[in-house]
Amino acid sequence: MSVLIVIPARFASTRYPGKPLVALTGATGEKRTLIERSWRAGRAVQGVDRVVVATDDERIKDAAESFGAEVVMTSVDCANGTERCAEAHAALGGGYDIVVNLQGDAPLTPHWFIEDLVAGLR
Repeated sequence: MSVLIVIPARFASTRYPGKPLVALTGATGEKRTLIERSWRAGRAVQGVDRVVVATDDERIKDAAESFGAEVVMTSVDCANGTERCAEAHAALGGGYDIVVNLQGDAPLTPHWFIEDLVAGLR
C-alpha cells in the first residue's frame, strides 16, 4: 500500500498570520521554521512513499523548497487542512492508498505515532 504524508500550511491564518514561517529554536539552539520542523517530522516516518507540503502561498512554497521539500500548490478556497490534503492528493494524480494529514504546526509528532497509525490502517 502506498503512503503519502501531506503537510497543509497556510499563511493567512486569522489567529496567527504567517505561523508556518516562524522560526523556532530547538533544543540544540538551531533555528528552523515551523514548516521545516513539521516536514522533518514527516520525513522521519518509516514506510512512507512521499512527503509533500500543501500550500496556497508563494512565501511558504519558496521557504519549503529552500530546505528541500516537495510542494503542491492548492487553492485559497480550501476551508481547512483536510481539504488542502485532499486537493494535494488529487493534484498528485491520486492513487495513494493511505494519506496522512500531518498538520503544519505539529512538529513534535513522534515518527512512531504515525508509523503505528499507518500500520493500523494497512
